Amino acid sequence: MPIDPDIQKLLDMVNALPAVDFEHLPGEEAARKMRVPVNVPPIPKRAAKVENRSVPGPGGDIPVRIYWPVGKGPFGVMVSFHGGGWVIGNLDSDEYKSHMLVNESGVAIVSVDYRLAPEHKFPAAAEDCYAVTRWVYEHARSLNFDPNRLGVGGSSAGGNLSAVVPLMARDRGGPPLRFQLLTYPVCDDNFDRPSYVNNPRGKIISRAQMQWFWDMYVPEKKDRDHPHATPMREKNLRGLPPALVITAEYDPLCDEGAAYAARLKEAGVETEYVTYAGMVHGFISVAVLHPVSTQALKHTAAAMKKYLG
Repeated sequence: MPIDPDIQKLLDMVNALPAVDFEHLPGEEAARKMRVPVNVPPIPKRAAKVENRSVPGPGGDIPVRIYWPVGKGPFGVMVSFHGGGWVIGNLDSDEYKSHMLVNESGVAIVSVDYRLAPEHKFPAAAEDCYAVTRWVYEHARSLNFDPNRLGVGGSSAGGNLSAVVPLMARDRGGPPLRFQLLTYPVCDDNFDRPSYVNNPRGKIISRAQMQWFWDMYVPEKKDRDHPHATPMREKNLRGLPPALVITAEYDPLCDEGAAYAARLKEAGVETEYVTYAGMVHGFISVAVLHPVSTQALKHTAAAMKKYLG
């Protein structure tokens, strides 16, 4: 189907804004220009409790934001990793989404402000996300969480990290995970997949931008063979937690998300794959009030409740 007309109006507005010449600016200068404050839309219903903390990490303290649902607990909990190509984003990036998901699912969320590229290259982001996930498991009881109902989730680059952390947890002896949420995830660095070829300029994100993001986070091509950078390169996907994989029809990343979901299924991992027709990369965040975005969030919350609630 064609791009949703309301989404197209939003795209026209975005395309009219001044763009950062990321291809010609030095990486760190382009990253600084791209790191603008996040405009968080009004939140109709807030989580019962929200608290900012710091968690010890391999490169220093990692800021986190914890959202608790209404109720007595102990609660299931999802550790959440924001998108932004491993280069942009912060604790405000998923603020609206986090409140909504906590209220809809009854599951707590711990949002992670992991180190960003190009200042901190691979594997900094992945190691930070794993460190916080382990910390949440180890401190679950004191936070009123159930350590046996722990999952991870994220969008775009956060979806990449949400695919990587279960691999790290499986291969490093824990923590045990019950769920992985991969929303339009970055799973591969193959820019010749049909969804890249058919959407070279992309909607919200382009082929050239994704190549640049990869160059900022994993500049050494040999490092992209490591599954902790490119989860599609992992030969063995057995023993991973159940997954919900969400993609969008007009997203250059659509095909790699679909391919990774297919591989998870082939490996015997309980996997649900959903693609949203007429939608673009990041539609849940850039059009939070769109009915399809609301539908996707409710679907996500139902999966969180199923596996972690």
